[in-house]
Amino acid sequence: MGRRMQFTHEPKDILSRPAERLVVRGLRCWMAGYEYGDIQCWETAWREYSSILGPRDGRTLLSELQYWVRILRDVSVREIKCFPHCCCRVCHDECMALSLVSAYQYQDRGAAQAAAIYLSGQSVRAPLDLLTDASSTFASALSETGHYLLPVPGDVIEDIAQRGVSGAASAMTRH
Repeated sequence: MGRRMQFTHEPKDILSRPAERLVVRGLRCWMAGYEYGDIQCWETAWREYSSILGPRDGRTLLSELQYWVRILRDVSVREIKCFPHCCCRVCHDECMALSLVSAYQYQDRGAAQAAAIYLSGQSVRAPLDLLTDASSTFASALSETGHYLLPVPGDVIEDIAQRGVSGAASAMTRH
């Protein structure tokens, strides 16, 4: 476990990976739909998911995404920020969201818990349990479609959290 992960993707390339694109762009669209009350944001997510996964798997995974985002919004005590859908970089909160889902895909509960706390700003067990359950279910559904995120170890999650908004995207590429 003393080995550090080497990420070969530049921040602008991370969204070229379908799994990362599904999580980040899905999060962006769903959050924007809530923020603006515009169903077109959710339609954009549907088009993205169905084009990558097909209609059946797209519908299943989109259902898990919407539940995950709803729980994230409900339990967060801080504002979750996202870049616009078309942006090719990832922001601090998007990095943490990727880290949270990735940790569940690789059964790293400690990293998942840390990412959930940093992303939501929440430290109360009951709301965190809701978020971690929803994140685990979303991660499993993503895996069932054959889409695996890059692993994000706990030390990288700590680094992302410490860097804050300005340096999070570069933290995922340097380790």
